[in-house]
Amino acid sequence: MSEHHTLMPTEKPLLVRPVRESDLDDVLQLARQAGQGMTSLPADRFALEERIRRSVASFARDHQHDDDFFLLVMEDLARRKVVGTAAIFAHTGADQAFYAYRLMTVMHYSHSLDKRVRCQLLHLTNDYSGCSEVGALFIDPDYRGNGHWLARARYVLMGLYPHRFAESVIAELRGWVDEHGNSPFWDAIGAHFFDMNYKQADALCALGSNQFITELMPRHPIYTRLLPESALAVIGKPASAGQRAKQLLEQEGFRFEDVVDIFDAGPLMHARLDELRSVQSIRKVECTVKDNPVVRPEDTPLVLANPDWHQFRLIHALVPVHHGRIVLTPAQQQSLNMTSGSSLALLSDSLMEAAQ
Repeated sequence: MSEHHTLMPTEKPLLVRPVRESDLDDVLQLARQAGQGMTSLPADRFALEERIRRSVASFARDHQHDDDFFLLVMEDLARRKVVGTAAIFAHTGADQAFYAYRLMTVMHYSHSLDKRVRCQLLHLTNDYSGCSEVGALFIDPDYRGNGHWLARARYVLMGLYPHRFAESVIAELRGWVDEHGNSPFWDAIGAHFFDMNYKQADALCALGSNQFITELMPRHPIYTRLLPESALAVIGKPASAGQRAKQLLEQEGFRFEDVVDIFDAGPLMHARLDELRSVQSIRKVECTVKDNPVVRPEDTPLVLANPDWHQFRLIHALVPVHHGRIVLTPAQQQSLNMTSGSSLALLSDSLMEAAQ
């Protein structure tokens, strides 16, 4: 069974909502925990401050903009502390092309020897410029077990407002690095063209300074046979910490299409927005509020969202369904900022059964 069937809501009161400027210190603490390689969540105060302001401005707009960036945070309401992050870049390559390596196979044939040789090439591509990109998924280790619905919060937002996003969605997973933070793939290719180590290049990208990629990246295809075994072994391999993220992406409908990051060869996952599992399972249901509603064993844990663009927020809760309506407690109503009788967005793997 997948995690969506087996995990029950945490006892801690958690809320996913758009980031606020006052969250900067908490988000910076999480970015430092996330460590190297997570360029979508840079451990730099000024870079994070700029991204938070950019997200606040994007949520304040009612129309699509090339610079749209949406950062969601998970808040422990009891502690009033941000304990997780998840983000969406509405359109990659808004400022410059989005580059990746596509793995391609070619066959060489010798008539004189009657011999065929199969070779693999790394071909520089910008095919994914203009896609939406999900990233920055990180959660405080003390809150592990909630990453599945924090990740899905992004798809709920995209599914409710598809006109703000692209038809295709990508996700870049961190590539494999050794215990010292070195990337064998970078050492085999990038280091020869950029004259800097992996940590330096990674830090520059995290800060948004990636013009140097366009300027210095080799344009010609690279035969993988020329790479050392250490580099070959990590092509398309996510970092150990990214294994669970890859599983969640695959459960949503993302697939690895032989495209990897140009720095560390981490896998790039791709899906159509309208084919994502969460997007397809969004339903609108009316809610009502009741003190101490009776929760039965057959009631289903649900991801519940306020679908209003300017009030977007989510909770994960075990709630009863009565006569086709979701029954919220006053605390849940307050968290979602809903009024009784209004419609909320509901997400579950048992939606149809739960909402009858």
